[in-house]
Amino acid sequence: MDPVFSLGISSLWDELRHMPTGGVWWVNADRQQDAISLVNQTIASQTENANVAVIGMEGDPGKVIKLDESHGPEKIRLFTMPDSEKGLYSLPHDLLCSVNPTHYFFILICANNTWRNITSESLHKWLEKNE
Repeated sequence: MDPVFSLGISSLWDELRHMPTGGVWWVNADRQQDAISLVNQTIASQTENANVAVIGMEGDPGKVIKLDESHGPEKIRLFTMPDSEKGLYSLPHDLLCSVNPTHYFFILICANNTWRNITSESLHKWLEKNE
């Protein structure tokens, strides 16, 4: 059975709070600090043996992503990528060099305005190609 990951916000309906593998969910935050807080909360709500990876665009994700000792997975994988369209297109190949993506929960923390210069058509094609 495929794992189901939790967004970590218990007040949401189950259909909004639970994310089965094989999908893409998009969550925006107005401030980078809020995004980091949500990511840490989401990680803490996963099971102890969940496969979780966080990809950051700004700085070292290890400085802002924190494992909760009493909740969440025992370990997570951390990656960085450039804040560019080229970095987005290289991401699937780069990840495949490091992990087997089966049953993995990937969290991408984007820099502000990352998607501004990428057309929705290009992003849609990228998502379809990397399903």
